[in-house]
Amino acid sequence: MCPRSRALIAAVTVALLVTSGCLAAPGTPTTGDGSPAATSADGTTATAASTPLPGKSIDWPDGPKDPPERPSALNESSVGSFARTYEYRFVYNSLWYDETSEVSAECELDAVERRGDAWRAVVTCTAYSNTGGESTADGTATSTVVHADWFTQTYVYWIDEESVHRDRAEE
Repeated sequence: MCPRSRALIAAVTVALLVTSGCLAAPGTPTTGDGSPAATSADGTTATAASTPLPGKSIDWPDGPKDPPERPSALNESSVGSFARTYEYRFVYNSLWYDETSEVSAECELDAVERRGDAWRAVVTCTAYSNTGGESTADGTATSTVVHADWFTQTYVYWIDEESVHRDRAEE
């Protein structure tokens, strides 16, 4: 064997050793970041870390409405109803100021679909509120009415067994 062949074999061997942790055999399950998933003794696989849902976890706004109960079984119907109710109550609380607030909101469920281990629901709402406007103490005038609009907005909900995330839909 010539010296040039030995150098080539050595270089290839070093390259394989260096990249061996990055390579997976065909058909090897991978995690969300592309690295190989761990395989247990019984042959089942588990990803090293679950893939996070898109969007953000939701900070519930102050107001009279509580978030709806998460459905015990996630399916197209329960997820759609949950997302629509959630967005309606979220918008309502976002526009509510105090007991004198009159909030009007209309929300529609646009789509529901399963994506991997999570459900994706799209909800569109239009709403407004009027706050104040009561008579003054002497009854001769009314206080100023504060009007707020929630122009038509669409949000995407990502729901899995453990969390609910909300993100503004792209136009």
